[in-house]
Amino acid sequence: MEKTTTMIKEDIPKAVTRPDSVMFVHNVLDEYGLDPYEFRIYAHAVRRTGGKLNGEYFASLTKTAEICQMSVRKAQYALKFLCEAGFLTQEKRKGRTDVYRMTHSKNWVNPEGLDAIREKVTGVKRKKSKDKSQSAKSNSIAEKYNEEDNK
Repeated sequence: MEKTTTMIKEDIPKAVTRPDSVMFVHNVLDEYGLDPYEFRIYAHAVRRTGGKLNGEYFASLTKTAEICQMSVRKAQYALKFLCEAGFLTQEKRKGRTDVYRMTHSKNWVNPEGLDAIREKVTGVKRKKSKDKSQSAKSNSIAEKYNEEDNK
């Protein structure tokens, strides 16, 4: 007969003190129209830069893909897309990893332009969604956010 043990909360080592909530996503970003890979890479870049516009993020593509649990190709496409769409800037460094920086949200391409950028980056034309209300909602949120920011 095998002996089983049950762990109670007090038995689990407290190696890391964790906050009650670890993430806040603004509705502008949440509804902007990024695909899951782009969103995940962007969240990783925000974490690595501390969310600061002058913060720098550099890591190998392989390490970024591993951390974000996607293929290197998906990570490569997502990073290129985020740069083309104005979410990040990229500084190429010969013989070293590239440096990425956050940009202000007013520099982002409007949501209706995201599909064209994806097609340019990947070379694959995606099927259009039947629900056009999401794009209209994303546009109105982005416009409202930019108007408030310009006041």
